[in-house]
Amino acid sequence: MKKPLSLALVFTSAAAVALFAGCSSNGVIGSTAATLVARYCAAPEIGRAALREVIATSTAPNRIRVECAADAL
Repeated sequence: MKKPLSLALVFTSAAAVALFAGCSSNGVIGSTAATLVARYCAAPEIGRAALREVIATSTAPNRIRVECAADAL
């Protein structure tokens, strides 16, 4: 009777660790993306054009699109 309970505890603990590890990496990725987008949007338009070209080359064949809130006004 003790062995199944121990195994259940091990699997539950492993699942909890995996869940919390995933949440913390999402937070890091989200804050990093927010910082990069804020810096991109703070750059002058000519600087953004150069950054877009570098990003397009680096991520090809995939694409990333960033829309700055100030540009929509």
